[in-house]
Amino acid sequence: MNPTQPLSKKTMGILALLLVIAAVIYFGVTKQPKEAPLAEVPDLLKPCLPLRGTGKQIYEIKTDNPKVLGIVQVDVDPIDVEEGETQIITVKVKDDGNNTITKKSGVTASIQTDNKNTAAVAFVMRLAEDSEDGSSLFTIWEGSWLRDDTNCHTYMETITATNDKGEEAFVDLSFK
Repeated sequence: MNPTQPLSKKTMGILALLLVIAAVIYFGVTKQPKEAPLAEVPDLLKPCLPLRGTGKQIYEIKTDNPKVLGIVQVDVDPIDVEEGETQIITVKVKDDGNNTITKKSGVTASIQTDNKNTAAVAFVMRLAEDSEDGSSLFTIWEGSWLRDDTNCHTYMETITATNDKGEEAFVDLSFK
């Protein structure tokens, strides 16, 4: 090969091929591995959410758009019920139609905890009275449930009242 003569096509091809192989090796070795997406942490491993209150809690329910039937107060005793213990729920219902209490009337509660939904034991009417002006009927209902699940992440009660006409009112109370 003559020193003044340019590189042959064959030599140029080999050099180009070597450069490509070197680049592939370099970028293949120095490329950062993709981070795997974080897996969902199971609820059991997440820290327990704090409870909003202790002991007996009284919730006065107010609405901008009152209906004929409405839940005006819910007492939860105790809110921090322990597993294996009973919680008493007292509900005050106002019915502007002054409807008579019948078998179709009543109050129910559904309690959602971490792993299950529990229905409160049948509510019993404890008191019925007319309002001062006689335009409304107030009834006070009492029911209970036995806590047999954790409430570390989910703890909510849905209270539903039904009058003798089948009209319903409900309220959701979330404690976590």
